[in-house]
Amino acid sequence: MKVFEKTITLEDKKEPLVIIPFSDIHIGASGVNKSYLQKTIAWIKNKPNCYAIGLGDYCDAINLKDKRFDIKSIDKSFLKDLDNLPLAQMDYIVKSLQPISHKILCMIPGNHEEKFRIYNSVDIMREIGKDLKIPIGDYMSFLKIKFDRNQFRMGISPITFWLQHGWFAGRKMGGKVNQLMDVANTYEADIYLSGHSHDLFATTLERMTLAERNLEVLKTKKTFINTGTFLETVTKQGTSYGEMKSYPVAKIGTARIDLYPKKSPLKTDVHVRI
Repeated sequence: MKVFEKTITLEDKKEPLVIIPFSDIHIGASGVNKSYLQKTIAWIKNKPNCYAIGLGDYCDAINLKDKRFDIKSIDKSFLKDLDNLPLAQMDYIVKSLQPISHKILCMIPGNHEEKFRIYNSVDIMREIGKDLKIPIGDYMSFLKIKFDRNQFRMGISPITFWLQHGWFAGRKMGGKVNQLMDVANTYEADIYLSGHSHDLFATTLERMTLAERNLEVLKTKKTFINTGTFLETVTKQGTSYGEMKSYPVAKIGTARIDLYPKKSPLKTDVHVRI
């Protein structure tokens, strides 16, 4: 597990800090909505106070020796790269994310990057981090965001993110929500981010607690977000894994997290749009 800390100075104090968590792009697979991906990157680039966090599976990273390999599932634009497939996918991701590299707080690997590292002794995430100059975490990591004390002199409470690519199985949304919320029994954070299942959802858990310095009763909130995908479930090009399994159709895109700073001991207010 790795831990990151980032102090942020807002471009506009009157507007919230916006965090875009992105995952499960699967570049190299047929059905990747590249147009929506590029629109999302452009939006992040041009939006004031906006930063991003990567949650894994940026590349499909399945080569010819992998038992999951299916020539029909390959994006046709990568067929010329069959002898260098995962690294060609990595190059595409690096080039795509370059315009917002200064806005990506950190990235963690997904199971596709991890399996390629384990079986091929090539760490795609290390190369992405080196090329983009972005901190790379472990499969599970923590990120603490602090607000610039010179900008907010009244003392704003930091906000903590728990990051994990995900492990959820099953088709029902309720089971996935329960598995993500169960993480709060073991790991303490304000916002829990996970990907992997390609679902896009958000839910909250409200709690009451006592302030540290007096007997004031405070309301706290934990936010749980599954971060979506850019891979269409059904595609006109080739055959997708989702089609073969008849998975529910995924909503393409990401969540948007708006953070409104609050004076300590109150917690930063969290709003999520999906």
